[in-house]
Amino acid sequence: MIKKLQIYILVIVPLVFLVIGFNFDRTKYGTDPESAYLLNGLNIATLKSVGHYDNPGTTVQVYSAVVLRITHLFRYSGNDLQTDVLLNSEYYIEVLRKGLIVMNTLVLVLLGLFTLVLLGNFWAALLLQVAPFLSVTLIEECFTKVAPEPLLFAATAALIILLLKYYKSVNQGSKKYPLWFGLLAGFGLATKMTFLPILIIPFIVLTGTRNKWIYVFSIIPSFVLFTLPAVKGYMSMAHWFLNLGTHTGTYGQGSSGLIDPAVYFSSMISIAENNKSLITVMFVVALVLLSTLFITSKRDTKVFSKEFNIATALLLAQAASILLVAKHYHSNHYLFPALSLTGFVLVMSYLLIDSKIHEKAKKLFKFSLPVTVAILIGLSVLNIPYLTLAYKGYRLSNQSTDETFTRLERDYKGFVKVYYYPVSFNVYSSLRWGNVYSRLYSTEKLMELYPEGLFYNAWEKSFQFWETNISAREFVKKYGSKILLVGGPLTNDEFKVVEEGGLRLNRLFESRVQVVFQVDTASSEMFKEVNNTHAPLWSLQTDFEIFSSNEQWIMSKDSGQFCKSSAIATDKARSGKHSLKLPVYDSYAMDYDLQDVKKGDRFEISIWRYGNDQDVFLIASGGRNDPFYQQSRGYIETDSKGWEKVTLDFKIPEGFQGTKLKVYLWNHSKIPVWFDDFQIDKY
Repeated sequence: MIKKLQIYILVIVPLVFLVIGFNFDRTKYGTDPESAYLLNGLNIATLKSVGHYDNPGTTVQVYSAVVLRITHLFRYSGNDLQTDVLLNSEYYIEVLRKGLIVMNTLVLVLLGLFTLVLLGNFWAALLLQVAPFLSVTLIEECFTKVAPEPLLFAATAALIILLLKYYKSVNQGSKKYPLWFGLLAGFGLATKMTFLPILIIPFIVLTGTRNKWIYVFSIIPSFVLFTLPAVKGYMSMAHWFLNLGTHTGTYGQGSSGLIDPAVYFSSMISIAENNKSLITVMFVVALVLLSTLFITSKRDTKVFSKEFNIATALLLAQAASILLVAKHYHSNHYLFPALSLTGFVLVMSYLLIDSKIHEKAKKLFKFSLPVTVAILIGLSVLNIPYLTLAYKGYRLSNQSTDETFTRLERDYKGFVKVYYYPVSFNVYSSLRWGNVYSRLYSTEKLMELYPEGLFYNAWEKSFQFWETNISAREFVKKYGSKILLVGGPLTNDEFKVVEEGGLRLNRLFESRVQVVFQVDTASSEMFKEVNNTHAPLWSLQTDFEIFSSNEQWIMSKDSGQFCKSSAIATDKARSGKHSLKLPVYDSYAMDYDLQDVKKGDRFEISIWRYGNDQDVFLIASGGRNDPFYQQSRGYIETDSKGWEKVTLDFKIPEGFQGTKLKVYLWNHSKIPVWFDDFQIDKY
């Protein structure tokens, strides 16, 4: 009867976790990392390679792929998977988020039940379930993110169960344990490299040199197994981690070096201030280990017991995690594995003390676990205001977004809306972020589904239609001059960058996470040439219909010699009877030399294309000694026959050394592509 009651109680904490998690919220249209995991999951689900492997995060992408497939199967939407996900991205992200909450609810149940069975100690089981609530970071990340952290929590819980199984085993020399630990280590590393310090634990705990080496060498094939969808990115992955290790700034930036001592020690202090529960537990456990070491050595008894080894390994892993994160510390979620071990290190400390004290003292000591659980529950209750504040913050942010777009729809119907990129909260920026980090596989479908997807890219200082740059002249011609910049910039520094890029902004209104500006095109430097220039200084056009007398050259409309006619084709054309055809992988055509080029010249180049749009390019390149290079991305419009207009718009930079540019076409796809109706304008 008592056992049944204990089992029922061990379901209560996970149910509390589930209910709170389902009723929590997240910021709508979040870009990093939800949309990247959504679209890389879509890639895997549609048998394409992934484009994001920095974490690596591959296990999250595989999880996403499986959930997307299952969800789409039962939605009966009538759309194919890619279309349905892109049209309902927020719905699918919510399914992924809640799926992770359900998974970790089950993990908490299993953690409690396995601990009860293996240790026969109800209070130890309950302590492991309650301990995660000590950390606001741990709980909030599990509730609000489609990211590696929820899977890291599950991986750490699985490690705890495996360690308990090993601890109670009568055959600890069995080869199965290093293999299981190696499999779990590979999974953790494939999820996120912040799991790296946790690998210390099995290496210390396993008995025998042979088992330690089996464990170490099993990690590599395990990692490969769980990162198979990202195998093409191994070199980029290695380069990313090399940069992280050899630079002092965040994300591999900053100066070369292992650490910046001033920043490093400041980060250590910040970690301690922001994670008081973790540091307190580590301090208590360190005291227990030192006391045990001192007392047992004086009694001339065995010091390094199983309990001592496991508790030491856990403490060293947590310390190593802090040392690793302090190098680039700017968020607590990088400490996720260390935070997830907090309850288990307390349980092992209890077992260590219990194994060393006299039988009489054990009767009194057994009450220490219930008292500890009560303390943890009390401390967890103190976190409620912080979680409530976070909950209200997400709700207010989403309300802000809804109100902003309602107002735009109601009061600004005559304006074209341009969305601030890279970070603003709207469906367009969210999907574009995910698309950029998933090898741009969804570009064509996004252009079809969201023809209003216009951006101002603050990084590149340009207007864009999805991945295609649009010149200020082309933008005004196509969309008009009544332009709103929606979603940002939010900070003074961001605002300064936009204005330095050539836009003059007038603030219309703002809310919690949204700011809307009207672009003052009359005063904006970017539109200066549009306003003051009525015709190009020089222009060249050809529709590939005029040939030289020997038919070896294609002529421009002003009868000038343009390019060789070797790529001419008659099986498809946009106008007339001829076009240029690039039939095979890595074929080239046109090769036109643009003469008398000098710094300050601005060119608009366009051509119409029929065929694959992602791996076929219009290119303008400098000579061998000049690094100038411009390559088209995407297209800005299509005609009724399916031809796509590809453009290049650029200004020759101050550092340009040559006097000419080579303009040519490159087919990097595996299907034939046709080109027609070429034009260059110089301003």
